[in-house]
Amino acid sequence: MSVFQSLAFDTTALENVSDPEVRARIWAQFFDQIVTNMEMGFAEDDARIIGSHKFLLNDKIALGEMFSSSFCGARTRKHINRDDEDHVYLSFNIGSTPQIARQLGRELEIRPEQAGLVVMDASMQAVAPRDGYCVSLKMPNAVFREWGLSPVDLACRPLDCTGADYQLLTGYARLLIANGAGLDAKGAAEATEHLVRLTGRWLGAVNGVEGAEGEEAVYQARLALVRQTISKQAFDPEVSLARVARRLGMPSRTVQHMLAKAGESFSQIVMAARLRRARVYLLDPVNADLSISDIAFRCGFLDVSSFYRAFRAAFDITPKALREQAGASGTE
Repeated sequence: MSVFQSLAFDTTALENVSDPEVRARIWAQFFDQIVTNMEMGFAEDDARIIGSHKFLLNDKIALGEMFSSSFCGARTRKHINRDDEDHVYLSFNIGSTPQIARQLGRELEIRPEQAGLVVMDASMQAVAPRDGYCVSLKMPNAVFREWGLSPVDLACRPLDCTGADYQLLTGYARLLIANGAGLDAKGAAEATEHLVRLTGRWLGAVNGVEGAEGEEAVYQARLALVRQTISKQAFDPEVSLARVARRLGMPSRTVQHMLAKAGESFSQIVMAARLRRARVYLLDPVNADLSISDIAFRCGFLDVSSFYRAFRAAFDITPKALREQAGASGTE
């Protein structure tokens, strides 16, 4: 794992730019380079139009601290790159005014000293009407799967922020933002894993929070890479074990043995990845114009009937019923 990279942006650097739309667009371009592509702006009655953002990032996490006189952000279908947005974004409100997050037909008011979570492969809106001040953490969705947690079920849902675990997490995150750039590669790796473990403990993760050591740590790291590679390739209907093994630079038998040791198989990971993505498609109102058959094909299924059977077996509900339950209209 690499050392941390420290980046900062402050609208005081735009003192010659008075147009709020232009200021917001420049800020969005910076945000896009670090976190994600989205539309950004300020509240209509915001006369100050100021903001600052400090980032600390490596190849696993992006940790940020942001203050703005107001903030309005939105991700729509055009902003979502599904090959590279398999991440979760957590926002910790350390300011004095409420913030609002909307995703998957849900709305969450994030009050001071509370937090919210969104997934990066669905549309979303974030609003800080005035004086928004937060710490953010972007981390891989795969970590949540290792913990046995479903980010989609946590998205825009109330999170317990009353315990010591939450205070430790936010305090450590702020210390890391302030001092992490001075760590060497080993220190950065240890700090990253500590931050991830604190996040898991706060969220009540049961599995995988304790770090492995020695040969087991090497195996777990390789297994995570195998799972991630399979999941990314899963939406190609012609995906195969041999193709994934070539991409990994491993013999197919080695990949099979690694998965078998974890009680998994190639086909199970492929199916799970396809069903997770299909569930997000169905829950996200931005996809209301897509038929269920369109969604099935986009997720790598070759026919709708097999998709229906697999979806119902996994979630105990049909795709159509889930969509209706979520209030997202659509067609067969």
